[in-house]
Amino acid sequence: MLNILTSHLGYNTSGSKKAVVLLRAPSTVHAAALVDTEGGSRIDLELGPELEVDEWSVGTFRRVDFSHVRTAGEFQVELATPEGPRRSEPFTIGERRVHHSTLSDILYYFKAVRSSGEIDRKDRAARFYLDDSGRSVDARGGWLDASGDHSKFLSHLNYTRMMNPQQIPLCAWAFFAARDQLAAKHPELARVLGGRMRDEGLYGADFLVRFQSSDGYFYTAIFDALTKNLDERVINAPLQDSVRTTRWQAAYRQGGGMAIAALARASTVDDHGDFGPKEYLQAAYRGFVHLQAHNSDYLYDGVESIIDDYCALMAATELAYAVRTNPAALDLTAIDVTAIEAAAERRAASLMARYATTEDGVGYLRGDAEDRPFFHAAESGMPAVALIRFAEVRPDSPLARDARTLAFTLLRDVTRLVDEVDNPFGYFRQYTQPKGAQPRAAFFYPHENETGYWWQGENANICSIAFAALLVSELPDCDPDSRERLQRLAEDQLHWVMGLNPFDSSMIQGRGRNNVEYSTAFQNVPGGILNGITSGFDNERDIAFMPPEHHQTGESWRWAEQWIPHSAWFLLACSALR
Repeated sequence: MLNILTSHLGYNTSGSKKAVVLLRAPSTVHAAALVDTEGGSRIDLELGPELEVDEWSVGTFRRVDFSHVRTAGEFQVELATPEGPRRSEPFTIGERRVHHSTLSDILYYFKAVRSSGEIDRKDRAARFYLDDSGRSVDARGGWLDASGDHSKFLSHLNYTRMMNPQQIPLCAWAFFAARDQLAAKHPELARVLGGRMRDEGLYGADFLVRFQSSDGYFYTAIFDALTKNLDERVINAPLQDSVRTTRWQAAYRQGGGMAIAALARASTVDDHGDFGPKEYLQAAYRGFVHLQAHNSDYLYDGVESIIDDYCALMAATELAYAVRTNPAALDLTAIDVTAIEAAAERRAASLMARYATTEDGVGYLRGDAEDRPFFHAAESGMPAVALIRFAEVRPDSPLARDARTLAFTLLRDVTRLVDEVDNPFGYFRQYTQPKGAQPRAAFFYPHENETGYWWQGENANICSIAFAALLVSELPDCDPDSRERLQRLAEDQLHWVMGLNPFDSSMIQGRGRNNVEYSTAFQNVPGGILNGITSGFDNERDIAFMPPEHHQTGESWRWAEQWIPHSAWFLLACSALR
């Protein structure tokens, strides 16, 4: 009735390290030690107090920290109990252990889920939903969205205000950003993996060039209504229950903003795919000009939200970077550089103006026209990421310092929510507002929300927070205590994905122990990351991961299905890890 939970894929020598003891019944533990499995040496460890976490029904927990151990090797955590010693599964502490255990696999995962074969042959002439004119789009390339959904999305849930997740464009941008992070922190790894990251990003950028209308907007998706029928693969934007619509123009928050950002970033790298730097930059600028004029036209309610702000900020910032970095890529007389930089300033100001605090001192961003708090299931870290990127690209802007300050404040607020309750795993909490209810801080995304159906495991979300925390920890005015806390916050989220969670399950397919199966027909791909752990199915203060009673109910996707944003955000966070 006692389990010792550790990170299946190991720990970096320089990073934080912990185990968590899961007690499924009353148990006595006298002492803890870290044992070298080869030499037999022992280091006594301090056991934390026994804790109950919210209403998690899996048991109680005791945290065992051994961050002070900097020795490489293979180890086990050993507990002294009345029944005798109990040991964890062996694990490795090593230099860049997390990087070596994950990055290459994630790159192979993306290559495996590239659109290819009969799907790509069909997408060479993608038709439009409810359109019999015969027009088509060459929509080859990109990545298939999820284990059980072979569609291609810039974003979905487009009928909502604050739930759009960034999908293919985020992934394309992530490869370029992760490559730069790795080159700055681990140049020896960048020499091995950097070319693969660049090539995967260019593969995504090529798709985005093709998936742009001659008017300038990007299409939202090719979606087959989950039929797996090639003849149903049409350009559209779905509602709940796979109801398709003809609203296929992507606004900033519907993938258009990150498409612009990814293409602008692609124009600056040291190689090209099917298109060249000039074509990437032209496509990005054309999309920017169009959405500056028409963004609200493509929104279901015609009103922008915080997601428009941070996606448009990323778009304008990356365009400004591309133009200043590689002005020869395009005839600058065709680009209004001043307008791009002014747009970045306006979006940064708009995003920063959304910050507010409650009477109890809880900081949050006002997300929509009703001033609901911003919370997300896949990219809660993106506002801070966008602000930091803006300050990095536009250091002379009068808003750069404020942008850095707010990014720090947002992550400080996260650590306060994480630390204000018993939380031995250090798992992310956010300030949410369920539909029809008052705002509250919670571990997991509320089931009652504006989509009417969509909630799932949040591995993308916690990895976005990890990436944002690591970026903030490197700001020059981040004090040493805050830096240590933010790095530990990031590591806690990554170790959760790598198996240090209450279900002792690695969520990277083919790595670690206790991988769960999504479907025998649509199996998860090695190296990819599945949706993950949620609140309880019936009690949202509980915790759940692939409950046995839901294996055959059609609900298994919520936990066990892979989805490309999870792996993209993990890639970013891992690449930024020291």
